[in-house]
Amino acid sequence: MSAIKPILRGVIAGLMATSIASPAFAGGKSLACYQQVHQPAVHKTVHQQVVVRPAGVVHETIPARYGEVTEKVLVQPEQVIARHVPAVTKTVHQKVLVRHKSVGWEWRYVNGVKTLCKVVHPAQYATQARTVVVKPGHTVHERIPARYAYRTRTVVIEPARTVTRHVPAVVKTVARTVEVRPASSAWVQVSGKKRCH
Repeated sequence: MSAIKPILRGVIAGLMATSIASPAFAGGKSLACYQQVHQPAVHKTVHQQVVVRPAGVVHETIPARYGEVTEKVLVQPEQVIARHVPAVTKTVHQKVLVRHKSVGWEWRYVNGVKTLCKVVHPAQYATQARTVVVKPGHTVHERIPARYAYRTRTVVIEPARTVTRHVPAVVKTVARTVEVRPASSAWVQVSGKKRCH
């Protein structure tokens, strides 16, 4: 049937050309009548995904994090100092013999007459002060403990780093109209009651 249609179109076109070109043939007996039928184009809407922004890689720098720590530090180490302790003394008073008892001669006046007399000289004493050592001097070793202090300082808790982050593509759906079947026209034979007269 598909092979006959082109032939039929050619015959119809030829007959029309003949009828138009030769008016003498008008008014003859109709063998077959044909009408030209136009078929509009058929369209449909299709949805398609398109990439608005392609996928990529972003390098992000994360800054370092800092904090404070308190630590015990040595200010002065332990040391031992030798210290001299002076002697403990006191003053004592002592009675001492200054001159022994003695016998001697000396001139005296007795009843107005100068007389040589034998006399006894008693012993003479005096109080003398002197220093005595109660406790002798000595050396002691004194231990001085170490001294510490607390110091606060800033330390790096986490160093700066660079991380790579993948950014997915941005896709959206767009609608467009496509032609499913183009417009066409064909000659259709008129049959039944609609035959030509």
